[in-house]
Amino acid sequence: MTAATCGVVIFLMGRSLSAQGSSAADTVLARLTAEALAANPSIAADRSLARAAAARVRPAGALPDPMLSFGVMNLTLPRFAFRESDFTEVDVELSQELPWPGTLSARTRAARAEGKGRESNVAARRREITVRTAALYYRLRYIAAGLATLESQRALLVAAVEISTARYATTSAPQSDPLQARVALARLETEEADLAGEEAEARAELRALRNGPPGDSVRIEPIRPELVAAPAHLARPDLEAVPLESLAYHPRIVARLAAVEAAEQTARVERLGARPDFTLMTRYGARPLGSDFFSAFIGVRLPLFAGRKQHRLAEAAEAEADAARDAVAEETAALTAELQSTRARVALGKRRLRLLVDRVVPAARATAEASLRSYRVGQVDFLNVLAAEDARYRADLDAAREASEHLTHLVMLEQLLAREDDR
Repeated sequence: MTAATCGVVIFLMGRSLSAQGSSAADTVLARLTAEALAANPSIAADRSLARAAAARVRPAGALPDPMLSFGVMNLTLPRFAFRESDFTEVDVELSQELPWPGTLSARTRAARAEGKGRESNVAARRREITVRTAALYYRLRYIAAGLATLESQRALLVAAVEISTARYATTSAPQSDPLQARVALARLETEEADLAGEEAEARAELRALRNGPPGDSVRIEPIRPELVAAPAHLARPDLEAVPLESLAYHPRIVARLAAVEAAEQTARVERLGARPDFTLMTRYGARPLGSDFFSAFIGVRLPLFAGRKQHRLAEAAEAEADAARDAVAEETAALTAELQSTRARVALGKRRLRLLVDRVVPAARATAEASLRSYRVGQVDFLNVLAAEDARYRADLDAAREASEHLTHLVMLEQLLAREDDR
């Protein structure tokens, strides 16, 4: 692991908003997220664009380069003689353009706002990668739990096949009982193939996020819903108490505000472009037959066509600023809706997970065990046994899926409410 990756790991595990959450305590997720943030190509591209924008700030506020000219005047013809006339001279001229006061500072502010927007894009991309990594990781943990649950279900069905076959051999059960058990086993193999396909797809996406080699693999432990449902994981007052106003620090909002600032400063540059610019010029003339001369000039650019150029460009920049302000309002509304939706999902997931872990799963397991015992003594038919075992299997899968989605929603909530100055 590189030094940059280690630094990201330390950052991830020390975040103030996630220090109490399950994602911060999961070292595997922290490592995967650090690797994704350090090696993801999209983040690298955004960082390069941010560096490019930062490099343009100082040049934007710099004066135009001065002009140095050399020349010879008044050589006598036809031989281009240099020492025959008192008017022959060698000239050295230096000129410097000076924009209207305030123009350079406005250009600097526009470039700085553009750089801030690029930096915010990097931060927003980091949050997207963090959430996507967590979603894939918890999806893989659910799949691992699903495969483990499937193996347990297979063992139960194998036992059911043996019991039904033994009862059929003693003519105390119809032939359809062992056949139905074998059909259930075959369906289980189909579900196993589906889970294996989902696992391969999720691992491929996770590997692409981390820019890993084709053979890269990560050991994923099955998710345990009973641990996720513990009060330490479900109770997150640090996330519930954060007000909606904290969204103002979200990098997507900051990027939109930076676009507004850049457009406003660009409009100011164009308006100032309708003012005259100045050119200072000095000239030194060396005469071989007479006295040397020194001259100084000042030039003024006359914006005679400002109504067709600079004023129109200023109007265009102001329209872009209006569009950027509308984009801020739109992004704020979208983030507010996303935050409210995520909080609702977290609250619903908390409730569903508690119901599944505390009531549904124990009841389904007890029903399956009771049905199998009753079938042994001929009190229920075999279809009831299969239905009870399938209900138990589905309850375990639902609990694992709910735990996976709940942890993913917690990471989404953390990334929505985190502040960049915490970094």
